[in-house]
Amino acid sequence: MNAGAVLKAHGWRGHGHTLHATSDSTGLAKPLLLPRKDNKLGVGKMHATTDQWWLSAFDQQLQGLDTSKKGVVVQTVTHGRLNAVAAGGGGKYQGVSGLYATFVKGGMLEGTITPGESTDTNEEKQKHVPETKEERRARREAKRLRKADRAARRRAEALGSKIPPSETKEDRRLRREARRKRRKEEAGEKDSEG
Repeated sequence: MNAGAVLKAHGWRGHGHTLHATSDSTGLAKPLLLPRKDNKLGVGKMHATTDQWWLSAFDQQLQGLDTSKKGVVVQTVTHGRLNAVAAGGGGKYQGVSGLYATFVKGGMLEGTITPGESTDTNEEKQKHVPETKEERRARREAKRLRKADRAARRRAEALGSKIPPSETKEDRRLRREARRKRRKEEAGEKDSEG
């Protein structure tokens, strides 16, 4: 299939022109360049050829952590690659013109649990006092009223009217009667005009 012939049959003006019928300012004149897969490796089998020194440096630091004592972490490696970068003697890791010299070494991350603190939530559960039936009824009633108020506001917004959210049945009945009366009066005026 000749794609150029098909496009020309539909009005394309040829190479160097966009698909627009009259103007080259609208659209792309050059085709999009897409990467092609030239090797016989599977999808995702491209290997990184760069030196990922930082990955091995972090692995080395992590392997140097001693966690044998419960709740205490001790750093045993003090002469690893990250320490050399922090000290400024990074060698090949220093990079051209001291690229990695601008890195700032951060402190150790502090845990959220202090030594001696219990991680069990049983103590919290024991401290929790269950609510009484009256409190539960009051909470549920307040929730029901909030939901009803929210639903009334949404209905009012959907209808475009200015109904107050706390309108009672009596107020609604009076408002509807007033609207019917207005419509009858408007219809009576139209009949008398015609």
